[in-house]
Amino acid sequence: MKLIFKIFLILIIFQCKSYSLNFYKYPQKNLGGDFCVKLYENLNEPNFPYSSEDPITVKADLLIEDIHSINGKDLDFESSFTLWAHWKDERVANTLKNMGAYTSEGKPLYLCDYSPTKVIGETRKIFDPVVEFFNRKGKPNFQYGMQDWIEVFSDGTVQSRLRDKTKFKANFDFRRFPFDSQELSFELWSEFPAFMVEIIPDEPAMNDYKETLYAFGDQEDGIIIPGWDLTKVDYENYSYVENDGYPYTGFMLYLTVQRQSSYYLFKIILPIIFILAISWSVFWVRGSQLEAKVNVTIVCLLSLIAYNFIIDEDLPKLAYLTFLDCFILLSYFYTGIATILCVYSFVRKLKSGRNLSIVDKYAQFVGPISYFGLLFILLIYFYNLEGVATFLKGPN
Repeated sequence: MKLIFKIFLILIIFQCKSYSLNFYKYPQKNLGGDFCVKLYENLNEPNFPYSSEDPITVKADLLIEDIHSINGKDLDFESSFTLWAHWKDERVANTLKNMGAYTSEGKPLYLCDYSPTKVIGETRKIFDPVVEFFNRKGKPNFQYGMQDWIEVFSDGTVQSRLRDKTKFKANFDFRRFPFDSQELSFELWSEFPAFMVEIIPDEPAMNDYKETLYAFGDQEDGIIIPGWDLTKVDYENYSYVENDGYPYTGFMLYLTVQRQSSYYLFKIILPIIFILAISWSVFWVRGSQLEAKVNVTIVCLLSLIAYNFIIDEDLPKLAYLTFLDCFILLSYFYTGIATILCVYSFVRKLKSGRNLSIVDKYAQFVGPISYFGLLFILLIYFYNLEGVATFLKGPN
């Protein structure tokens, strides 16, 4: 029974087609030193096969090697990556059939590799689906082509590899800064409409990246991003209609990253709370010492302004307030209120003749309680934005 099951399993494996070119083999005999030269001379199909009823399907394997930096001020990020793209061209398969080198059973054979400038560059020997990054900021090196090399396999499959380092545009949402998560996207698309070229993720490679968060092989710790943690990898196909009226398809890879907030917590937020505590400690000082009390609150206010300049270096000029902006503004307000209350308390002291006025007594407790109460409301608002939006909309 076990033998029958093993035979059945082997038959299933060999009958299933392997779409990923991570699974291929090399020829067991010498093809001849001039085989790749002859193949190159026989290839002469640079245009799209317009007689075909189906589009050419390009399978993309996008390996993210590193995220070097995330620049909130310039709204971009820099990444090193390797992109493998492979597609099957029946005209290449027919050329291989004429040369007696075509195979369609089992794993395809690796045959030849060419410089991209020879086969899809100026000489244009085979069709190039022109797979590009839509949100890339820097231009690729067109002098050497947008690929490193082009490979041809025995079943008519053509594969290209691009390894590069460049910057990508990003749409950041800083409302929850500095406890925010951001989404880094890689947008692949072809210059040809969907009825000519479609791009899909290459499986199982892309699913492996999704499950392991790119933590495998030499990258056992995953992608290390300075100041950030990678928390999720996802991908999908997308489609849209361009201004020319044609439909296009693309492939999106998303990396969700979480900001490492310990720097902001220990070097900005907690020191600000400490400065604010110092400014409100003046209400335990005798009311007659007005100058000393006001000096303390003014110095605290100037310290808060200095912290604001530090934060300004990390973010662009935003049209909305972040959590940290509101936190600092709230701290500004309470430090300023402390100064005003000191003066008002001194006036009350002159009228009543008491060293500790009723203003000081209430400020000692009402100030800190109301401050942390408002801070709690800010936390609920910024870190439960979806729930707040639902509450404001009300019942349907």
